Amino acid sequence: MRSAADLRQRWLDVLPRMITRPGMWAADGPVFDVLARGLIEDLCFLDERDQDLDDVRAVLRGYGKLGVVGPFLALFGKDRNCVAEVASVFAEQFHRLGYLPAERLLDAGEWDRLTGGIRERFDGHDVRRSEVEADFGSPSLIIEKRVLCYAPADMSGWVFIDCFAEHHDEYVPGAGRYEWQRDADPLVRAVRRPAGDFESGLTLTLYGKVLRWGPGWWLHHPEGLPDEHQAM
Repeated sequence: MRSAADLRQRWLDVLPRMITRPGMWAADGPVFDVLARGLIEDLCFLDERDQDLDDVRAVLRGYGKLGVVGPFLALFGKDRNCVAEVASVFAEQFHRLGYLPAERLLDAGEWDRLTGGIRERFDGHDVRRSEVEADFGSPSLIIEKRVLCYAPADMSGWVFIDCFAEHHDEYVPGAGRYEWQRDADPLVRAVRRPAGDFESGLTLTLYGKVLRWGPGWWLHHPEGLPDEHQAM
């Protein structure tokens, strides 16, 4: 029979794949929430980290009675599975506990540059994933090829840059058929940064505002318009 140490190592070996490709483990955000909670509780139980687990539970309770997926469904609609977004929340907690490695940790200067320019760079503007990486460097972790996670070396909290790839069928001339296409360089729709609550830490791009409120979002949120449009 294999030991508890063997089981623990198996969990840790699987964890990076589970976090970066959560759609292979769960069909939607609520299912991944249950799966990730179970794993983090089992690891903390095995390692006798009761207080650390209490701290994680306190963070997760902050997302509300519907679980981690709740604010994401409220943000973009119940037809979104939000599995990548939920995985990003758990990625930070697994990393904080030392269970999940990150490819890159931002030093103080890099972190200040990222967090200090979020509103100016993203609020009400359309930005593509490639532009984010050109501006701020490689992410610490990428989830489902569309949620970019940036982690500081001091463990003070992560920044998540959520992209959303549109899918569509495109006609192939001469072939008489359609092919499924996916945007290889998706637009950013939202940026999440450390804050007291979900909404306070949220910044929506122009694309994100249209996805949340529709093409006429500015009629009800004129304060969110760039200055040059407010003057019109």
